[in-house]
Amino acid sequence: MHHATGQILSHAVGVAISPLALIAIILILASPRGRANAVAFMLGWVAAVAVVLVAAVTLGEAADPHQRDGGPATWVSWFRIVFGVLLLLMALRQLKIHNAWESGGPLPPRLQRLDEFRPGRCVALGTILVLSNPKNIIQMAVGGVTVAEGDSSDVGRTLSVIVFIVIASLGVLVPLAVHFFGGATAHATLDRWKEWTVRNHAGIMSVLFLVLGAKTLGDGLSGLM
Repeated sequence: MHHATGQILSHAVGVAISPLALIAIILILASPRGRANAVAFMLGWVAAVAVVLVAAVTLGEAADPHQRDGGPATWVSWFRIVFGVLLLLMALRQLKIHNAWESGGPLPPRLQRLDEFRPGRCVALGTILVLSNPKNIIQMAVGGVTVAEGDSSDVGRTLSVIVFIVIASLGVLVPLAVHFFGGATAHATLDRWKEWTVRNHAGIMSVLFLVLGAKTLGDGLSGLM
């Protein structure tokens, strides 16, 4: 269980580092119905992560992720290699992206007019930001297969899934905690985080894709040796 939990940490962190989600929840918290809408956004995010991860674990188990000697099946290694290469390609692509909103232009349409949202739409937005990001899908897919391959007991798998969901949701849970418990400086703190994230979005994502891609590719190659 400890091995599998350790293996999934990087993939869970990969989901947690989602600049759009951080910016969205900070903007939501600043809106008239901020607290209720932010909690709804968080629930949509957590639910989407849980559903995709559980599906990945279930499919990984059904596909028999182990060899007779207890090591990962060949398909698991190739699965990681393919997604590792995809992440590295995404890193190269991210280096070439210069979105207008990162230079002070308008935010993406899905993040505009958040002050008009109600909880139902915030739940949908949280879900969409999980499912519409290829990086998140890749990390949850690889993380789910890693849980299926690494944990042999139902208790171990359940604990690994819970750990993954909590870590993958820190990007929305931490701003919520700052808002509720940060006192008089909470608003200023969150606003600084938002401005920094907007300015450095491309750099954050390119480095993240590079690190995650190299690790996933390395895990896949080591499984074939």
